[in-house]
Amino acid sequence: MQFTFCCKRKRCYNKNANFAPLPRGQDGERYKGRFTGLSVEIVDPEQAKSLHDNGCFGKGSKSRGGPESGDEDEILLLGMEESCFLAHYLNVLDITNLAGNFMDFHMFVEVAKDQNDKFVENLASYVYLKSKNWVIKSGIKFGGDFLIYKQSPRLYHASFLVIVQRPGDTDHYQSKNLKGVQRVAETSDKDVLILTVQPPKEISSSRDLKEATVTETIVRRFNYLTFVQSKQQ
Repeated sequence: MQFTFCCKRKRCYNKNANFAPLPRGQDGERYKGRFTGLSVEIVDPEQAKSLHDNGCFGKGSKSRGGPESGDEDEILLLGMEESCFLAHYLNVLDITNLAGNFMDFHMFVEVAKDQNDKFVENLASYVYLKSKNWVIKSGIKFGGDFLIYKQSPRLYHASFLVIVQRPGDTDHYQSKNLKGVQRVAETSDKDVLILTVQPPKEISSSRDLKEATVTETIVRRFNYLTFVQSKQQ
């Protein structure tokens, strides 16, 4: 049976809505971000809105999605992987630390690895999924690394719960762990996508990530009732 992934539209779906997949800086304008130790903050409200409207990057500090609370002090919070992607792959974001010093690729990766020893694998997965035109958000709410959406979370529910692992990791293939992840994903009509990443031996520049290899494994527990219902729609 041919595999087709779930792509469930939201009730507010507007087929005429247009969303740019990537940010578009005008006249060479660069976004300014401040690394706080946990995330990268975009303080300027116009830049925050632009980043979220063009590619759905980040999350409002007082909102579920973009910075839409209306409060003047609301900022846009960028995750570590998307910050690195914007700064060193799209080259549209300048990141400084709290002291105001510019953070180059090597410095940012070292700090990120202190937070998450799997950061390089997550970054490789993020860039890989972006190359396939997915919109990527945090998956921590569902016990994974990422959630990936078609076009925009405003229009579609997430299609996959993504789990990133190294080649030697087998925890997610253990029966009880796999069933647990599947059940969490199924409650919201998602499939599980496991990305096994072989990182490069060294990563001193953004180009080194080309040496990484990513293997996809889609996990789906066949549910006859769901299958019949989907065929009847």
